[in-house]
Amino acid sequence: MTKIKCICGKCELHLNDKKIYYSLFCGCEDCRQAAKWGERKGGKSPEKLQKLIYMRSDISKVKGKQFMKAYQLRKDARSTRVYCISCYSILGIDHPSYDNNVFMLIPFLCNADFDTTIKPIAGIFMDDYPNEIPKKLLNNILIYNNFKNKEKEKKLVSILANLKPTYKNAKGKSLQNLIKDLGKIEILNLKKGSD
Repeated sequence: MTKIKCICGKCELHLNDKKIYYSLFCGCEDCRQAAKWGERKGGKSPEKLQKLIYMRSDISKVKGKQFMKAYQLRKDARSTRVYCISCYSILGIDHPSYDNNVFMLIPFLCNADFDTTIKPIAGIFMDDYPNEIPKKLLNNILIYNNFKNKEKEKKLVSILANLKPTYKNAKGKSLQNLIKDLGKIEILNLKKGSD
């Protein structure tokens, strides 16, 4: 059984599919802001540059649902994050573009009982990243400062299309359905440009 657990151990998501489909580095303000908000609430201090992994959205069992809450950073947010409200680990992130097929995980901010050392294929939203991009990153992966270059964006979309799982109905519950089960999503109203 593949599990994602919060740091304090009160929450667990058991997954039907243990495969990691792809990984990215993300320099966007939203990923950084969400992680810093969790840290201020008592969660783990995040890495400067978030490593993201993408898993099939197929949850066979949920433990500690009473300790889970869904949050969005702002009213116009597209991503919804599920936190443990005891230790403020981020258990999973949903975005409409994932089509209820995959969900995002920041493995540094929770515990997983599977190998999360997969090499990221790209760094995205690096224009937002406030630090210098590590030189080792520049030589090894595609860097997307933004998505204004349509040709470069098509290349990433093409690469990701080959890595995503073929859509099929989940055997269990999708992260999107778990979010619905958790009730009203809390809007944090965090201001852009502030950590």
